[in-house]
This record gives sequence, structure tokens and C-alpha cells, in this order.
Amino acid sequence: MSAYRSLSRNLLKFDLRDWSTLIFTFIFPAALLIILVLTLGDAYDGMNLTGPISANVIAFGAAFVGIYAGATHLALWRENGMFNVLRNFPLSSNTVLGAQATAGTVLLLVQALLLFVIAIVMGTRPVATAPLALVPVILGYLLFFFLGVLLGIVVPSMAGVSMAATVIIIPLGMIGGAMMPMELMPDWVQTIGPFTPVYHMREAISMTLIGEGTWHDAGIGLGYLIGVGAVCGLLAQRTMRFK
Repeated sequence: MSAYRSLSRNLLKFDLRDWSTLIFTFIFPAALLIILVLTLGDAYDGMNLTGPISANVIAFGAAFVGIYAGATHLALWRENGMFNVLRNFPLSSNTVLGAQATAGTVLLLVQALLLFVIAIVMGTRPVATAPLALVPVILGYLLFFFLGVLLGIVVPSMAGVSMAATVIIIPLGMIGGAMMPMELMPDWVQTIGPFTPVYHMREAISMTLIGEGTWHDAGIGLGYLIGVGAVCGLLAQRTMRFK
């Protein structure tokens, strides 16, 4: 078995045994989706917001998985001395990043499927292009994964990384419209929201999943995710060193 496959498998096993990872990956976004649909589903001018809320939470969930998948393993390895162990193995930084990203992607796909099923049960009606929603989901995940890697490199402790990731992802989710439809947000949030990655994830997911929005906006969203994700990925690859 290659080093990449072995490390990916071990990281995934660790995540599946960590109760906090399971709670914030599956239980928290599922509960958030159910609560938002029940409280806001018909709250705006008689419109049914179940579909948009579902797309929003799927985007937020992917971002949440990404930033924690990128940050927490690095912080834990620094604290428990695993970096010193890794120096003795023929592993490149790219292998470590690839294994982290792969383990997180497995959790991401399971989470996305869970939220999709809940959304349908709650009343969301996907369109024919719904499978394409995986594209912005994965692109958004990778953007936040690389952001998490940078965070894990800069912040020296596990507790600090967890706090910093939460401080980053919750406000970005709120300002980007993941917690509440943008139509219900204050004007200043609607002004700065389009500059956030969560906003563009939502735009692309909403169009492909439920047919809401325009393909032009979805294309802009995908371009944003690719461009910003590539920059974050390059920075992560250049700064990730354990040897």
C-alpha cells in the first residue's frame, strides 16, 4: 500500500473516531438545515425558501468540513510530536496534503448526501442539473481546505486552530448568506456578501441544485472558487514544510 493511501486511511479512521468531528460534520449542519427550514421556510413574502436554505446549508457544511480538514490534523501533529515522526519517513509535503484532502473529501461527500436527503424530505425539489452541484461543493471545500492548511501552519496549538477556524467560518457563513437568506439580511451584509467565498458557493449550488439564479452568476461563482482556491492552494503548497 502506498504512503498516500495508508496515510489517507489512517486520517479517515481518526476522524471517524473523533466525536467532535462527527458532531460538527454531520449532526450540526443537519440540525441547522432542519431548524432553518422549519423557522424560515415560508417566512419571506409567502415564498417557499426550503430550496434556497438547503443550498445555503450545503455550502456552509462544505466550507466547515474543508477548513477543519485542512487545519486540525496539522495542529494535532504539532502538539503530539507526529511531525518529528513524519520526518523519518519518505513523505513529501504534497503527499501529506493530498492524504488530508482525501480523508476530508470522504466526509464531505457523506455530509452532502445526508443534507441532500434531508432537503428532499423537507420539501426541496432538485432540478435535472442537481448532480452538477457537486462541482461547486468540491471547489468550495478545496478553497477552505487550503485556507485551513494555512491556518494550521500559522496557529501553534490545537485549541487555537479550533477557535480561529470557528471565528473565521461562522462570520463568513453569516455574511455569505448561509445562515439566513440574503433577502432577510441587513443592507450592509448584502453589500459585502458577494465578496465572500461562501456567497459564491451558494450561487453556484443554488443554480445547479434547484435552478434558482442565473448561469452567469453561477459561472462567476465557479470562477471565484477556482481562482481564490488556486491562490490558497499555491500558498499552502509553498509554506507546508515538516522536514
